[in-house]
Amino acid sequence: MVVWDEENAAHLMARAGFGGSVRDNARYARMGQQRAVERLITVGPTGARAAVRVDDPDGLEKIQTWWAKRMVKASSRRLQEKMCLFWHDHFASGASAVQNNLWMSIQNKTFRLYGLGSFKTLVYQVTKDPAMLEFLDGRRNRSGKPNENYARELMELFTLGVIDLNGADNYTQTDVTQLARALTGFVVDDHDTGVFVPSRFDGGTKTLFAGKSFQASGNLGVEDGAGNLLPPAQNIVDIFFTHRDSDGALTLPRFLANKLWEYFAYPAPAKALLDELTAGFIANGFVVSDLLRAMFLHDEFYSPAAKTSSVKNPCEYTFHAMRALEAKTNGETLADYLASMGMTLFDPPNVAGWNNGFAWLSSGQYLARLKFAQALAAGRDRPLLLKPTRLFDPSGTSAAAVVDSLLGHLGIASRVPAGVRQGLIDYFGGATNFTDTMVVEKKVRGAIALMLELPEFHIH
Repeated sequence: MVVWDEENAAHLMARAGFGGSVRDNARYARMGQQRAVERLITVGPTGARAAVRVDDPDGLEKIQTWWAKRMVKASSRRLQEKMCLFWHDHFASGASAVQNNLWMSIQNKTFRLYGLGSFKTLVYQVTKDPAMLEFLDGRRNRSGKPNENYARELMELFTLGVIDLNGADNYTQTDVTQLARALTGFVVDDHDTGVFVPSRFDGGTKTLFAGKSFQASGNLGVEDGAGNLLPPAQNIVDIFFTHRDSDGALTLPRFLANKLWEYFAYPAPAKALLDELTAGFIANGFVVSDLLRAMFLHDEFYSPAAKTSSVKNPCEYTFHAMRALEAKTNGETLADYLASMGMTLFDPPNVAGWNNGFAWLSSGQYLARLKFAQALAAGRDRPLLLKPTRLFDPSGTSAAAVVDSLLGHLGIASRVPAGVRQGLIDYFGGATNFTDTMVVEKKVRGAIALMLELPEFHIH
């Protein structure tokens, strides 16, 4: 059983958000595990999005700055913003391909509004999302001229995966073709809304997952009580939630649990753990927050393997540093720093999203992290403002005490080797007066930059 303390609270804050200050971690530790998890998960939906015009030449920069600032400052909605980033990577659409910053902003709002609720609803909303309809050609998918791009990625990347956990194929090329026909009819109207146009829908018979117990056949459209054809996507989405692995277990819950666990904890979780986590998710109608609750309350989430096996992505690295050091920002330059580290908000490299893990630590991207670390440590005015004396008691202290306090704020005191700690102490050159402005400005700020460059701070 997990002993709920500040270390585990800090781990939860780092994974379910973007880290916290020492005071944040202590506050969540005092809450107890159950209440702390509920505090993160229980947030009302919000329709907040960046205000941007279609014809604004600086629109992309504006929405990037708006979101970066929102993520770093999120308090009660830190998990909501973390999941917004997760869904942006999962249902990846890129601004450079979409060429409409308003649509990208609308999609960002969709992730924020539905990201902790029903996964069925979220998939349906994404299916008719203007940015996605453009990015994967859904708006060009019509009767007589089907386009398979969205159908393929809907199964491969968004809901099922290519193979199940036993190595069996989850779908065939025939299924892609049939699904593309079933998803015909969507366009984006003059109000920047995805709408269904019945005349563009392929009303012929289609068969999905032929020969399986969960086979679906028919025109796969939906009619209301008056016989009017409704958008078929909701009916199609339901089919994926009946798909089963070769061992009989539901495919989609395992697929999503596996991806979330790898994002929040560590790679390649055991099948038994996934089935345990998904029990409530299935029973309660596929609500994402139920799956997250099961994860964050599970002892394995706080195991040693879960605490040191993931490379922080640029948002996690940047925002954790700022939160831990209680830095202030007006949001300017944040998106530029993230882009230099390899994460251009609203423009992932392709439909599969970003390459996570050690891919974030290529030589160029690691150098960008070091430049940010130096800029943050030196920050004396906004866009980056850091006051080092807030992080330790400057009166009657020692270099060792300052080093330990700073490492504690960054959450890596227990993981930094003794030799590295001693090197940081030696860096102060015997300084003892930490009320001396020159010591603070030169040595303390320099030590902070060095600590942000340590391998231990890039891993969580």
